[in-house]
Amino acid sequence: MKILQITSSFYPILGGQEKVVFETSKCLVEMGHEITILTTDLFCEGKKLPLEESIEGIRIIRMKNKLSLKGYGYSPDAVKWLKKNWKKYDIVHSHGYNRFLSEYALRYLRNKVPTVFSAHGFIHTKKNYLFKILHDITLGKFVRYADKCTALTKLDYNEYSKLGVQKENVIDLPNGVDVEKYDHPDKKYVASLKKKFKLIGKTLLYTGRIHKSKGLNHVIEAIEDLDCKFLLVGQDAGYKDELIRVSKKLGIEDRVVFAGCLPDDEFIASYYASDIFILFSEWEGFGIVAIEAMAAGKPLIVSDRGSLPFVVKDGKTGFVVPFENKKLLKEKIKLLLSNPKIRKTIGDDGKNESKKYSWKQIVHNLEKVYKTILNKAERF
Repeated sequence: MKILQITSSFYPILGGQEKVVFETSKCLVEMGHEITILTTDLFCEGKKLPLEESIEGIRIIRMKNKLSLKGYGYSPDAVKWLKKNWKKYDIVHSHGYNRFLSEYALRYLRNKVPTVFSAHGFIHTKKNYLFKILHDITLGKFVRYADKCTALTKLDYNEYSKLGVQKENVIDLPNGVDVEKYDHPDKKYVASLKKKFKLIGKTLLYTGRIHKSKGLNHVIEAIEDLDCKFLLVGQDAGYKDELIRVSKKLGIEDRVVFAGCLPDDEFIASYYASDIFILFSEWEGFGIVAIEAMAAGKPLIVSDRGSLPFVVKDGKTGFVVPFENKKLLKEKIKLLLSNPKIRKTIGDDGKNESKKYSWKQIVHNLEKVYKTILNKAERF
């Protein structure tokens, strides 16, 4: 099949949606399909990026994003490219709710070519609630034009229903992880990472954007008088300075380590250079990094927001802590830091659980969806 993947943001951005599109595309290429990714330079403004390139057999078309609009994005160049080239593809998979390019594509391609839509989470914060209402009843309605929509967990079904998507047009398709890759870390990278960031003793790990919604300030406050370091791996999304301020106020700035973005080998090594993984977010559409941590055999502590309680089994593969309960958060961190047996038991259970999120199996299921939609379209 000739498949067009559409996502407003992509590599070198390393968020959950971007990872999913990349990993899915790589697997589809390995299965013999021809993959093109139409994207923009949203969140990469100011960086010199090629307009077209090939990475691991994937053709990437990157257009200029004219307006950010707080992440919604607007790219007339991408629209022009889509209008000119859509006939070359058998199926289009559009990614990202509350993104201009992905939602516009569903409207424009309606009744032209079979389409699949993956939301990768929905608007959720109280701060943006008015915008959510307005968006859901206007541009968000374009979602129902897709032939099939994918749900990360059962939590997404209710959101799709609000947008007018019939239940039979929603399929379960969680995010995945390369379980083999995370099962075999390079020991030299682990040792190098520990030396580079002076990770002596116990270490907590967070990977992802350094953003206010990730609850990182609560974690820093929780470890104030605990004997550990907190390693944060990921791109600053405007909140790093505030976290530095908080850590300095508590007098623990030497124990809060900002690693920035790491190359792939070092990124995987960061899981093995740590003892506990923590994702105490205000909201997560899925939390792909939680699956990565499980694949690496690390015990997790997550908030009870969004899809996290569906991904992490409380007391078995990690601990689920109410977002507002900072006291319990501290207790769970302290418990895992002080008890290596519990860390190992939970970590082993998580590693076993991660196997059902293998990218190969998930993309195999996605391929079935593509073929089903194509067969249906050919009958009419």
